[in-house]
Amino acid sequence: MAQKIKDMTEKSSDMKFNHFLAELKNKINDPEDIALIKKAYFFAEKAHRGALRYNGDSYITHPLRVAEIVHKQIGLGTTGIVAALLHDVPDKTEYTTEDVKNVFGDTIFLIVKGLSKIKNTEFFENHPQASELRQVLLSMSEDIRVIFIKIADKLHNLQTVNSLPPAKQKKIVEEALHIYAPLAHRLGLYDIKDEMEDICLRTSNPAIYQKIIQNFKRSEEGRNELIKRFIRPIQVKLDAQNIECTINGRLKSAFSIWKKMETKKVNLDEIYDLFAIRIIYKVSKDENENAKALQIASIISDLYTEKDDRRRNWLYTPRDTGYRALHLTVMSQEGRWVEVQIRSEAMHEIAEHGLAAHWKYKGVGEKKNELDEKVREILTFLSENKSSGLDFVDSLNLNLFTPEIYVFTPKGEVKNLPQNAGILDFAFKIHTDLAFNAIAGKINGQIVPLHTRLKNGDQVEILTSRKQSPKKEWMEYVITHKALSSLNRYFREDKERNINKGKEILAGLLAKSKGKEHVLYQLVRYLGYNDIEKFYEAVGDEKIPLDSLIKGVALFSNRRKQRRFWRIGDNMLKDNKTENSDWQKKYVIAGCCTPLPGSPIIGMEDKGLQKIFIHQAGCPTALAENALKHNQVAVNWTEYSAISEIKKIYITGIDRPGMISKISGILYKSLDINIDSFLYRKNNHSFSASINLYTTRKANSQKIKSTLLKIPEVQNVEIED
Repeated sequence: MAQKIKDMTEKSSDMKFNHFLAELKNKINDPEDIALIKKAYFFAEKAHRGALRYNGDSYITHPLRVAEIVHKQIGLGTTGIVAALLHDVPDKTEYTTEDVKNVFGDTIFLIVKGLSKIKNTEFFENHPQASELRQVLLSMSEDIRVIFIKIADKLHNLQTVNSLPPAKQKKIVEEALHIYAPLAHRLGLYDIKDEMEDICLRTSNPAIYQKIIQNFKRSEEGRNELIKRFIRPIQVKLDAQNIECTINGRLKSAFSIWKKMETKKVNLDEIYDLFAIRIIYKVSKDENENAKALQIASIISDLYTEKDDRRRNWLYTPRDTGYRALHLTVMSQEGRWVEVQIRSEAMHEIAEHGLAAHWKYKGVGEKKNELDEKVREILTFLSENKSSGLDFVDSLNLNLFTPEIYVFTPKGEVKNLPQNAGILDFAFKIHTDLAFNAIAGKINGQIVPLHTRLKNGDQVEILTSRKQSPKKEWMEYVITHKALSSLNRYFREDKERNINKGKEILAGLLAKSKGKEHVLYQLVRYLGYNDIEKFYEAVGDEKIPLDSLIKGVALFSNRRKQRRFWRIGDNMLKDNKTENSDWQKKYVIAGCCTPLPGSPIIGMEDKGLQKIFIHQAGCPTALAENALKHNQVAVNWTEYSAISEIKKIYITGIDRPGMISKISGILYKSLDINIDSFLYRKNNHSFSASINLYTTRKANSQKIKSTLLKIPEVQNVEIED
């Protein structure tokens, strides 16, 4: 008996395929295409032979139904039909994608492989819907037919959902509502989107669904009469103008009615706009398609009062799915608002099949459109940002599935953006450099700040300055993936630049310090930082004054080294570089008080080390040591001005990255001079610096000047004696 049932279902499948094939022969004239479709069917039928679906049908009925949907409802041709027939072979049978490639070639192989990837992806932990959606987008970027077939696959799964266990029903409904119905809408497959949503409502909330359907049936006769009464005067006027067209009333979907009830918090009896009127007109070769739509709209608005703020003109600025039409809302004889959709036959073809119509006429992969660009931006954002599955779904809802606004450039070009996009989102859509230099915007001639949100129909201009650069708070002003990715990339690169610049500056300041790592560690903590990278970044970004760095380096360097002086027979302490004798190492400056040249001093002799430590007169450490050891000796130095003096230097030149590091490095490394203070000012592309230096001889002034002038960017050096 079981075998008999199997045989019957297989015969039934073959009959359905032969019926489908007969329909195809009326549209596909190439015998080779028909032969390829037959080959794909029999290959899939053999691969799935013996397998049954939950409802008891032979498994081959599923890929056959998917093939019918992609052809009849989406409008794909031979390649799409063949890939649809084979889409489950690698995952449900012993055959592999390589087998498909060997028999049907590369193009079919790539589509089937893309469909297989969607089924077997797991990118976001604990969020399979986000993982599947991500893989869908990746597949869209490779071949749009992958997602068309996947949508058809999910639609048929929904059409047979009642035969599944409750848990599987719930999973399929959630996938459809959160992924595939919004994608169908975004791709212009509005009828498929409506069917998916209606089945989801019927499955998840059958009581509400049945109530709406019963209301439709109850009011059908009266509604049909209303539609006829509304259409009649329009038809008379159009006939009088020799405008050939078809006019019909279209009932709105049960799901859309339920959503309106939920949103407006009203009962079913309070929903009046249950239908819309669609006018599909013919256009001859010598007629202007758009002008004819406007002519029809004018005739209708003469008959019925139009609601001006509800007119939607997509004739000149199509949606990114390619959808073109003119929508207007008018008041009927019964005092109800009625939506009228006006399309040419060519517009209607695109409206029915969405982006598939573009691929049909333009060729797969030949023309990139706005949706391709959005998908690319989203994938770029994904690759550059570690987001959770929920964040990913939220960002997709924001950038891909939300309503759009249309704004104009100063030259009148139309740009589409997500609802709630701002001035900076518009700037990034035009060009990244324009956005980076933005200081304000103009909306309809009025200057506005960068955080301003745009509205439909705004004319937008960006005001710029070469001195401007992106600010962290801009991240709060933008919502599009392109803007967010561009800003993230800029701040990441800017951070790296500042870290490298900070390292250069500190390398110059620490050049003469012993125990550089220890001094740097102390300096970081002293200035209130715990993270060395953040410290480098702050130094490079000039958030820490150079004076604070110089004083900090001096403070902690003095704790690690003692400055050596020695005296000649006349009891004079001189710079240890003027002569060379055994006395050079005898005198050292004590780190506890660090007396300056010319200040009152005392010496404390350490016989073990054979050194005399020079202290500030009255130093508590020295006094305590003398009380115990009685080791004080008389010391003095010659007049301070003869040994060490502070000189002020003024430098001007061309500003370049790393100038502070260059100047301080020359002073430390080449001239062995300590910096007391360093003030650096930038003005456009030039700089001026004022530096206080400790020098040991007046004769050094000329050497300092000539050395600094060797720096290519330095134009002038003045030394104040």
